[in-house]
Amino acid sequence: MIMRKHRSSRRRRRGFSLAEIVVAMGLLSIVLMSLTKISFTLSKRSRDNSIVAKRTFAMIKEANKFGAMPYATLTAFSTASRTVTDGDFTYTRTLSITTTGNNTIVKIKITPSLDATRFDSVLVYRSKPAVSPLCTSC
Repeated sequence: MIMRKHRSSRRRRRGFSLAEIVVAMGLLSIVLMSLTKISFTLSKRSRDNSIVAKRTFAMIKEANKFGAMPYATLTAFSTASRTVTDGDFTYTRTLSITTTGNNTIVKIKITPSLDATRFDSVLVYRSKPAVSPLCTSC
C-alpha cells in the first residue's frame, strides 16, 4: 500500500488581497497629503522671507546712501518718487527732507511694486558737522 500525503483542499495563498492593497494605498495617501501640506507651508514661508530680506536690503541701502552723503548736498537732493530695481526686486522710493537749524531729517519710504499696500519707512537723522576753531577758512 502506498501512502500518500493528504493535501489540503485549500491552496496556499500567495500575494496580497485586494483589501490589504486598498488599506495600504489609503495610508500612503494620508502620509503623502501631510507631506504636501508641510511642503507648501515651507515654500510660502521661504517666499515671504525672501521678500522681507529684499525689502530690508533696499531700506539699508537707501539709509546708508543718505548717511554717507555730505551734509551740504542733502537738501539739494530731489524728493520726487523714483522707481528703483535691484536684481529682481523693484520698488518705489519716496523722500521727505526736513531741515531745522543744524539738523536734517530724511524720511525714506520704500513701496514694493508687487505689493503697494506694504511699505517700509526709515528716518535718517543728520547734523551739520561742527566747525573746527583751528580752521580759519572753513
